[in-house]
Amino acid sequence: MNDEEYDVIIIGGGPAGLSAAVYTARADLKTLILDEADKLVEKAESIDNYFGFPDGISGKELLERGRKQAERFGADIVLEKALLTKIDGENYVVRTANEEFTTSSLVIAPGIQHKRPTLEGIERYEGKGVSYCVVCDAPLYKGEKVGLLGSEDLVAKEALELYEFTQDIKIYTNGEDLDVPENLYKRIRELDIPIVKEKIEDLFGEEQFSGLIVEGKEEDLDGLMIAQGTSGSLDFARSLGVTVEDGVLSVDENMFTGVPRVYAAGDCVGGARQISAAVGEGGQAAISLINEMREGDYLDWDH
Repeated sequence: MNDEEYDVIIIGGGPAGLSAAVYTARADLKTLILDEADKLVEKAESIDNYFGFPDGISGKELLERGRKQAERFGADIVLEKALLTKIDGENYVVRTANEEFTTSSLVIAPGIQHKRPTLEGIERYEGKGVSYCVVCDAPLYKGEKVGLLGSEDLVAKEALELYEFTQDIKIYTNGEDLDVPENLYKRIRELDIPIVKEKIEDLFGEEQFSGLIVEGKEEDLDGLMIAQGTSGSLDFARSLGVTVEDGVLSVDENMFTGVPRVYAAGDCVGGARQISAAVGEGGQAAISLINEMREGDYLDWDH
């Protein structure tokens, strides 16, 4: 176990978490980032709508630059997933599979955990017609034929988002029943979005994804959006008393969760689910946290 104490632990090493770390580390708060591998943004071959990169930038490079910036100001990065958080007096304890860390404050920014479907060969089409982010990639499919794979809340929300760009869409539940709230189900039915419950046997396409084989029948598609999974922050946020509503963490305009010195930012709080929004929210969470810690005399500094 690790006995080291931190001023702030940031759960998540995506755009929101790294942005928060730049602020807290630069403000001389001893900062730890718990950075889980295989983040959604790392799969993006080219991000074209983030300010300051006129020629685009890959998700992998953008995150690497963010890590280097946070480390330049003194932030520590541990490549482990936060599994449990608990209150210990006025501090918080965060446990991973191998270590335990103590901190005065938390920024929760793990994003949304998307589950890779158990479909053989799907990884060869990721970034080549198979996407994990409707908000990011929907503009690429205006008027085209697109499938969404999932059976819970996320697939319904993503379908309604995608419908703004193309109405030629289908939901594939891969043998599962569609289990979504009544209001979302009603909206999907009103828009006549087909729901295919049969099992998916395979994906096909040469260099680019071209469609699915569903119980022996080929279905041509221009793209497939994966919408399986839920917010990765819900369980340990609930254990701290953070309110969860409609699958996202509740925060105010300062990204405050209502729990002392606990803030949240990025996809786990809902909103636009864009890198620019996550970066701004991470910065706001850090600024608010710094102010709270200064006012509460949790910091031994005068600047």
